[in-house]
Amino acid sequence: MPSFKNTARGLCLAGVFLMLAGCGSGSGEEKPGPLQKSSPPAAHAPRLLGLPEFQAVMPGASDIPPGWEKSSELRTEGPDDNTLAGVQQGFVAPDLEGIVGLRAYSFRSTTDAIRYYTDKKSQTASAKQGPVELPDVDAAYTAEYCLTDDLCSSSIAFRLGSVAGVVNLNTKTRPAADPRVLNSVTRMFAQRIRQAQRGQIPSAKAA
Repeated sequence: MPSFKNTARGLCLAGVFLMLAGCGSGSGEEKPGPLQKSSPPAAHAPRLLGLPEFQAVMPGASDIPPGWEKSSELRTEGPDDNTLAGVQQGFVAPDLEGIVGLRAYSFRSTTDAIRYYTDKKSQTASAKQGPVELPDVDAAYTAEYCLTDDLCSSSIAFRLGSVAGVVNLNTKTRPAADPRVLNSVTRMFAQRIRQAQRGQIPSAKAA
């Protein structure tokens, strides 16, 4: 299992990134189940993403909003028993007055991604959660919480097939920021993942 599966670290980058799972695009809480009998042809199924190609889903300097800068180097993980790859990156976001983190993991199967995604939702049930609409994703929702009086976090988490991801904003003021300020960046990140799953070179940029 990857290190993010540890409950203490869970879905946190530097102890703060929150990974949540739940409803999105009209779906409720996901539960792993048996494979459907009528699976789509392999030629049309989303690709499983290994580490070399998965690294490309992380946006570069020309893909993020103007004024943003990296706050950390790209970190990668995997493969291991359940995941093929993991990537995470932090960005200084002056317009949002905080640090934005992007993280995603590519699992060996959709069932594994659903299981992880749902498990993390149950571990973060005390956060303020809400729905979110993201195009072309299987599930997504928002969450917001405060760790201390001067450290709060807002997140949008999502799942696309065998990939689970999160975009998180850490701020030093209460209350936590409205997660909707992350809509554009999250759409870009999810679209880059979907492009990679379709065998395309990720090219989506934040609006």
